[in-house]
Order: sequence, then C-alpha cells, then structure tokens
Amino acid sequence: MFSYALKSLRANLTRLIATALAVILGIGFLASGLMLTDAMRSGLTGDVEEQYKNVDFAIIATAGSDQSGGMDFQLTVPASALATARSTPGVEAAAGEIQADARVLRADGTTVNLRSQGRSWIADSELNPLSLDEGSAPKGSAQVVLDRKLATEAGVSVGDTVSVQTPAGTKQFKVSGISSFGRQDALDDGGTISFSEETAVQVLNAGTPGFSDVLLRTSGDPATVQAALEEALPTSVAIQTGEQFVSDAAESASAFISILRPVLQGFAYLSMFVAAFVIFNTFSVVVTQRFRELALIRAVGGTPAQVRRSLIFEGMAIGVIASALGIVAGAVLAIGLQTLLRQFDMEIPGAGVKVSTYTVVLCMIIGVLVTTLSVIVPAFRAGRTKPVEAMRASAIDNSGSSPVRAVFGAIFLLGSVALLLANRFVGVQWFYLTFGALFLFIGLFIGGPLLARVFAILVRPVMGLFGMTGRLAADNAVRNPKRTATTANALVIGLFLVTLVTVSGEAMKTALVDQLSSASSPDFIISSEGAIDPKLVASINKTEGVTNIAAVKSSVAVESTGQSTFVAAASLDQLTKSAGLKVTAGSAEAVASGSGIAIPDFSNFGGGALSSPGSVASAGLGDSVSLRTVGGQDLILPVVAVYEGSLESFVGNVMNPETFKTVVGDKPVTRVFVRAEPGQADAVGQRLEKVLQGYTGVEVQPGNFIGQIVGSIFDFLIAAVNALLAMSVIVALVGIVNTMTLSIFERRRELGMVRALGMTRQQVGRMVRFEAVLIGLLGTLVGMGAGILLSWVVISSIADGAIDLSFNWARVGLIFLVGILVGVVASILPARRATRLNMLDAMSEA
Repeated sequence: MFSYALKSLRANLTRLIATALAVILGIGFLASGLMLTDAMRSGLTGDVEEQYKNVDFAIIATAGSDQSGGMDFQLTVPASALATARSTPGVEAAAGEIQADARVLRADGTTVNLRSQGRSWIADSELNPLSLDEGSAPKGSAQVVLDRKLATEAGVSVGDTVSVQTPAGTKQFKVSGISSFGRQDALDDGGTISFSEETAVQVLNAGTPGFSDVLLRTSGDPATVQAALEEALPTSVAIQTGEQFVSDAAESASAFISILRPVLQGFAYLSMFVAAFVIFNTFSVVVTQRFRELALIRAVGGTPAQVRRSLIFEGMAIGVIASALGIVAGAVLAIGLQTLLRQFDMEIPGAGVKVSTYTVVLCMIIGVLVTTLSVIVPAFRAGRTKPVEAMRASAIDNSGSSPVRAVFGAIFLLGSVALLLANRFVGVQWFYLTFGALFLFIGLFIGGPLLARVFAILVRPVMGLFGMTGRLAADNAVRNPKRTATTANALVIGLFLVTLVTVSGEAMKTALVDQLSSASSPDFIISSEGAIDPKLVASINKTEGVTNIAAVKSSVAVESTGQSTFVAAASLDQLTKSAGLKVTAGSAEAVASGSGIAIPDFSNFGGGALSSPGSVASAGLGDSVSLRTVGGQDLILPVVAVYEGSLESFVGNVMNPETFKTVVGDKPVTRVFVRAEPGQADAVGQRLEKVLQGYTGVEVQPGNFIGQIVGSIFDFLIAAVNALLAMSVIVALVGIVNTMTLSIFERRRELGMVRALGMTRQQVGRMVRFEAVLIGLLGTLVGMGAGILLSWVVISSIADGAIDLSFNWARVGLIFLVGILVGVVASILPARRATRLNMLDAMSEA
C-alpha cells in the first residue's frame, strides 16, 4: 500500500501540487520568521560581543534603571565616576560611552541617513570597537570621524568639512578620519559618527557631563580591582564584569526579537491551522473522486485498514515534500524581505538567513503532523468504501447532509449566543465569556453545513436575478454543504480574527484617546530622548507667540527603602502657567526655596487608578520622605506642596534645581512645556518646527501627544496584526481554488451535459465564478459576523460598559471587500478550466 500511495501521487501531480501548496505557504511563513529572527539575534549578539570583547569591567547607573517605565528620565554614570575609575589601582584604561542621534548632511543640505548615531570616540585602542582606516582620531571640538559608508554617501574624505546635525544643533566639523567596525562599515545600523570625548559631552549631552556607561580594561587580580572600585565609586553606580555586561547588552539589543519571534510563530501556526482545513477539504474531495478506484482495491482483496494506510501514507508523503519545499520558500521569502527593506534604506540586523537544525526539524515535524492529522478523517471514510461502489458511473458525496451534525451545530451556536448575551446583560463572568467564545468557535465548524444551507436559501432569490447561471451557482454552492462549509471555514478563521482585532482595537483606541484628550493641558511639549540644549530652550522661549515655557529635568531617584521614584527639577509656577498644573495644597514658593518637594496627586484622574511611583505615593502634605543622594547619604525632604497630576504634565516629585542636583546629579533638560497665545497654536507650532531644525532627537508635539501616541500605537498594532493575519487569508484562497478545481474534475460529465443542453462556455464560466464568490461571501459574512459579535461582548464587558463599540466603517468595509475579492480571485482558474472542457469527452467518461 505504501508503493501504491507513491504511485498514486506520481500519477496525480496536479492533485499533489494543489494539496501541498497550503502546507508550503504555512511552513514558508513559519520558516521565514524563524530564519529572520535567528539571523537578527545572531547579528546583534555578534556585534555586541565584538564591540565589548576587551571590556573587563563596566560601570553602569543603577538608580531605578529597571523601573523608569521608559519615561525618558535620564540615568547616567556621573563624570566623577570616570575620573575615579582612571585613578583606581589596576585599571589600565577607562572610557565613557555617550550615544545620541546625529546626522551627516550632504553639500546640498540633504541628510545621508536618518538613523545614524553619534558616539564618543574611545582613545584606548583595545576598548574602542572601531578601527581607523584612514586619518587620525578626532581631537578638540572641530573634528569628527565618519564610518566608511557615511563618508562615501556624503561624498567627503579626510580633510573635508562636513555639516553634522546633533542635539546641540547643526555644526561644522573637519573629517579627521574614516572608521570601520570589523568587516562592517559601521557599528550602528544607520552609520557611526565619532566625536572626541569632550566634544561628545557638548554636542550629544547638551553640555551635561555624564555617560551611559564606563568601560574598563584592567590588569592584576580581578577581585582586587573590583573591590577597590566598589569602595571608591558612589552607590548610584554598580560594577559589572565584562561577561555580565556583554550578556546584558546582548539581551537588551535583541530584546525586541524575543517579542517578535513568538508573534511571528503564532501567526504562522494560525496559517497552518487554516491549512489543515484546506488539506482536509482537498482530501475529502479526492476521496469522493476516487470512490471507484478505492472500491476496486476493496474488490480485489484490499482491506479497510490497507485503504486507510494508503491515504495516510499519501498525506505523510505530501507533508514531507511540502514541508521541505516550505523551508526553501521560507528562505527565499526571508531574503526577499531583506532585499525589499534594503531598497528603502531599512536594513535589518544580520546578514542573509540563518538556517538552524531547530528550524528545519520544527518545520518538518509541524508540516508532516498537520498534513497527517488532516487526512485521518478522509482516510477512515475511504476505508469504509464498499466494493459495490466500483460499479457506479460517478461518485456522489452525500457526507454533508447529516441531520445529527446540523442539530449539534445549532445547539452550539445558540448556546454560544446565549452565553455571550448573558455576559453582556446579566453580568461579566469569565465562565460566560470563555465558554461562549469556545462554543461559538465549535458551532461555526460543526454547524457550518447548516449555515451553508441557510445561506443558500437567503441568496437564491438574489442570484435568480442573474438568470439560470445564478440559480445553478446558488444550488451548486451548497450541493455538498459540508464541503462548502469546510472551504469557507478556512476564510472564516482569518476574517473572524481580523474583524475582532480591528473592531475591538478601534473601540479601545477611541475610548483611551478621548479620555487622554480630557487630561491634556499644555499647547505643545518639546521632548528629547537625550538632552535639550540650553540655547535651544532660550530660542523656544523667544519664539513669537509663546507666552510661557517650563523646562524640566527628570531622573529616577532611590529612596532610603531601596524603592525608586521619579523626581524632577522644575518651577511649579512655570508649570502652572505652561502646563496647566494646579497646586492643590501647600506652597510652590517653599519648593522653589529648597524647603522640600511637591508630590503629584492622581486621585481625580481615572478613578484614582494612577498614583506616583514608589513609597512616596503614600506620603501627604507635611510628611517627610528620605532620598539617597549621589554621594550615598540619606536626605530627608518634607512634602511642602501637592499638585493635581495629569498624564501630559506628569514630571514626578518636583524639587528645585539645587536639591535635584544633590539627589541625582547634574542632568540635562529633557522636556519643555509650551503655552501659546490664544488662537496662535497653529502658527506657533510651525515656528517651533523651524526652531528645532538642525537639532536631532528633539521633537515638538501638540497637546494630548500621549493620546496621539496611543492612537498611533493602536493603528500600528491593528495594521500589523491584520497584515500577519493576511497569511491565513492567502491560505484560504488556495483552499477555495483547490475545492473549485477538484469539483470541476468531479463534475466533468455534468458540465458536459449542460453544455450539450445549450449552455455556452461563457455561461459555464460565469456559473463557476458565481460559486466561488458565494463561498467567499459565506466565509466573509460568517467570519465578520462572529468577529463583530465577540468584539461587542468583549468591549462592552470592559469597565462595566464604559467603552462603546465604535466602528471604523472604512476598515470594516475593506475587510468585507477583501473577503469578496478572495472569492473573485479564487474563481479565475477553476472557471477557465471549466470552459475548456470538451463536451463530448466529458460526457463519454465512465
């Protein structure tokens, strides 16, 4: 029977290709994701290891660095730590790292690369990962080193003058050298611009001393050197061994891959799940077509077990072949994606693809397993074939007309609707929602034939408007309800999830943005991930139409209890005028004089769900808090004011600049709140954009920028998820093509008969196209209907119905059009095949 299965595959290459295509696509998506993420992780990890291969120890900032919540609060190693390290016995060399956005400009003023990075040049050749190909290291405030690619694309060489945009503005530099990073052009993906250490402090840190970390090369006993460093350095920093520093840096560099990889795998598995329906449906049709052949095997002595094994062998063989081809397709897809991104100057880390044993084994196992499991039911059905079937002139499939299946399907569907409605109107219960969603999913598959019959009854009057071809198409589409439902289910899965993500995501986005809009106070917020130059702050204040500004320095401080809390150096008066901040208790003057700090109160926002971080949150007016200074002492500060917090104007616990410097050291300005003259916001915004030109990493954002960011994030996530879910829709398209094509083979005699009765080739093609479109319409309506129902229940269950279900009709309409388009595209090949049938040959087949 194994030999028979292989011969059957060779004799039916069209059937083999049709069945394998779904597996190839699914495995291709899975393999490409695994290969790309492996290559990216390998490239990032390799770069980090090469960059820090000679580092024995590293000094890093520790004050709440893992609890800053990404709020742009600067955590830096103070410049004094570098001086202390250099004077510590056993330290051969020490260098501070500074990194910020910087861009090289061509002679015509255009930017060479928007993603280039400025770095401090490390004088020690062993600690410096860059090597000089030409020229010399940068010295003084007027020299810079460019990497090979940046220099080439900018059209400059050693000795030329080049304009560089930095956080401190656009400045002219002389190119003193050309650098490279091992066999690569640059250390950074977009290019590397190196400044002397002193210049980097001025142009990348806006004149504020401090480093992201300090790298050390030592001699002698490591334990002795480490002990000496720990004794000499302040408590606001920590010492890491080179191995730990490289490990943490590699983990940080590839952190997004740990998120990206399972997401890509999840959607690839979804595609394989959809592919399982396609394979199941294809083999069901194949079994029906081969009833006479299988019955003949039974008639000459083949047992039911042998027939089953032959079909399972076929499925396994297809799984092996298709999985292997899918791996190759995945590699081609990954390379193609890299090439495409490279055309848009968006090169991703890692070169080519990385094919690991894990990837190959996983893809082969999943492909073979899914294919084998998908053919088990058709194989058992084939095993029940009776020898008398060999006497039939044609195969008839009535497997979709089971009344028991229809009854159970209806029970599950009605039960799911009842549970979901109970969750909505009776009370939010995980039991209702979980089992309601589960029963809905089961009901769609078991009750698919029932839905197909109901669908046919509803659309037949409409299809009758298209004449005889329309009526025949409606009848043919549900001639076998089980087959039609199984084909449509592949599309149902994709469109169900697309609709669920789109509708529920849009509703949550609208609700959050509206709530955040109500908390917006400043007209503009100018922010930087690095630093805002003091000269730029002065220029912002002088901008026409600006009435008030509040410059804010932020950081993370450590309380005496060891917890972290946000602190800021700012004027409460300026924040009141510029950001709408309101002091509800205490005195702003007491904060300005250094008598204590002001803490935020979020009790009136979001039902009190927000509060200031750390144990300071439990303090009130008149209480005292203890913060640890950079020198390691505990500083007792009374709470002398309380202000009403909002997300826009949240700066943390406010203190005057002197107290702030004592607690966390010298930090740069990272945000400026701006208030414009009434009615002048648009004009002021345009003027601020011009003021910021030439300053990298500094952005101006209008009021409610958090709401806009949240909205953008939701839009991106919805678009990204829908793009990935499109994989399952593509597989569903293959399923409809398979079903319709194999159905044409099955109905050759019938099609020949209707041609003999006077139906033209055009009418036959139109009928087949209508069938495919109806299957696509069935899958679209069921998938979208289920997605909207579940979205409504989920969204209305959040916050006791506080979030309304809002539709983005453009997106919902696009989903509907995509579903219909799938049916239209899927009809092209089957319709062409149907119209090319020879009438006499088709009717003469026995």
